[in-house]
Order: sequence, then structure tokens, then C-alpha cells
Amino acid sequence: MIAQHDLVRIAVDGGQLVLDPSRALPGRGAYVHARAACVTIPGLARSLKRSVSKAEVDRIVASLSEMSPARDNRAVKSLDRDEASDDPSENDPGLAGADTVETQPRIKAKDDRSEDARV
Repeated sequence: MIAQHDLVRIAVDGGQLVLDPSRALPGRGAYVHARAACVTIPGLARSLKRSVSKAEVDRIVASLSEMSPARDNRAVKSLDRDEASDDPSENDPGLAGADTVETQPRIKAKDDRSEDARV
């Protein structure tokens, strides 16, 4: 899970979707990753409880690309699963030297209403 301060807030100002870097605009806002792929019409419409057009999403994506590269890189680096290491100690230092543990599948108990329970 990503902390809220690592996300970008999008809010409605004067009927238009805008980036809210100060997080001070009133009303409902949507928190998204600072990546173009994370700004989607269905996602924003669901979060903001309003219809969202492709033109608004394109404008927000363009605004995201103008943000400081340091913020973009921090958010992107934390989200890139393709570059994640298979070594668990690199992803979580507390797991250094840990063995992989496999658990047995759970056995589901038969329901009392099954045919076996009827006599």
C-alpha cells in the first residue's frame, strides 16, 4: 500500500479537473499515482462521483508530465513491479536469510446439509 503523501490529488475546481498539489481545494478528490497509466476515466469517475471526459484525463496527464521529475521518479520507482527483485531481502530487509515456507491447502469441512449427512 502506498502512503497518501506519495500520491497526487486531483480535484474539481470551477467545474474542471485540476491537480491539487497543495491538497487544499474543497470537495471530493481522487488520489492517484503520478503515472499516466494510473489516471483513467473509470478510476477518476468512481473516485470523484462524476463523469470524466477523455479531454480532462489528457489534460491531467499532461499536467503530471510537467511535475518535477524527482516526484515522478519516486512514485514510479515504488510502483515498478517489473524491476522488483526476486530476492526477498532486497524488498524487505527484515526477510534477509528467511526460508520459503509452503503451507498445505486447507481441507474444507463437509456441509451438514450434504448427501453424506442425510440418513
